[in-house]
Amino acid sequence: MDERQKQEIRDKVMNSAKEAEERLSPFAAREADCLRRSDYKYNFYRRGFVRDCEAVINLAQYNRYGGKTQVFSLHANNDISTRASHVGLVSRIARTIGRALNLNCDLIEAIACAHDLGHAPFGHKGEVWLNAATQKYGYTFAHHVQSARYLDHITRSDMSLPVIDGVLCHNGECVLREYKPNECATRTFDDLEKKLENAYRGKITQKELMPATLEGCLVRICDVIAYLGKDRQDAATLGVHGLNDYTDYGAGVLNHKIIRAAGEDIIFNSYGKAAIILSEEMYAALVKSMRENYAYIYKTENTGITAAESAKMEKAVAEVYEFALDDLKKGGALLGRIYFPYIYANPKFVEEYRKADENAPERVAADFIACMCDDYFLSFYNRYLGRLDIRKTDYFD
Repeated sequence: MDERQKQEIRDKVMNSAKEAEERLSPFAAREADCLRRSDYKYNFYRRGFVRDCEAVINLAQYNRYGGKTQVFSLHANNDISTRASHVGLVSRIARTIGRALNLNCDLIEAIACAHDLGHAPFGHKGEVWLNAATQKYGYTFAHHVQSARYLDHITRSDMSLPVIDGVLCHNGECVLREYKPNECATRTFDDLEKKLENAYRGKITQKELMPATLEGCLVRICDVIAYLGKDRQDAATLGVHGLNDYTDYGAGVLNHKIIRAAGEDIIFNSYGKAAIILSEEMYAALVKSMRENYAYIYKTENTGITAAESAKMEKAVAEVYEFALDDLKKGGALLGRIYFPYIYANPKFVEEYRKADENAPERVAADFIACMCDDYFLSFYNRYLGRLDIRKTDYFD
């Protein structure tokens, strides 16, 4: 094929993409909104948010989703959700609804795939334990903030601002009836940096955590839709709580029922509007269903870690944090061998991150733990700090 024929194909592909963008909702994100720190040069078919999607799935932390707990830690059971399966479900649900609303599905996919990159090992319990360790040094750890920090500061992956913003502003523990970009939305990288610094000190408000795009707003509610029924089914698989004990408040009980009911509700109430909106009935149903999950699953010892084990794990996380902090203060010989080389494929960007945070070892020590899978944490502790008296239940316990 000669160069003229290739150019004809390039033109056709780019024109097709332009026509597809013209068919989007007037409230959807466009390629022109794909603001980066660099003057990134696209090729003819891998443009805008498509580049971000592919960049995310090539990150080291994306690989590690499979080794991180969603809810039920210390269970050797491949039939329960990992962070990887959760992220995939969020992406699928959000893209399906987003396509019906004529939103930008490439941006949706990028945000959904990246939204939990900063999660600590051992699910939300691990997040609580790590935050307890960092608070001693005036540093607040939150997984959504860590996810944005990972994309923009640690890997320096030149991710677009709408993706980082959508990741920073996702909050699966807070259901709203309406999600709409506000005057506090992140519009520039200066805005982003200020928000991250405030978040590190625990001084960021919920108003500041509303996504700047409808795509980010949609991913935020789809995060809830994805885990609500799936966590119940995982609990039933482990014999923690029977599915018949839950109440159908109007959204359904099982995963597929909730996804369908909530998805249809969002489409009917949001189509052609500048917001992602739930009906009053669906909003109430999701809130009540979440409360039931907290009562039956999250705030009991049914997640696989007893109160005694939780106390041991919190102490272990604090010990690993202090160990890493001490290593960094002494020059980072150990982390220089087992952490920094595995962050990103471009060592130049890794070195920039390392130098930028030389005077903030409390942040880097948290970064190190947040990047760990569950089993890696246990192996690290047993290798460098002694024997941790914690074990996973096996398939036949």
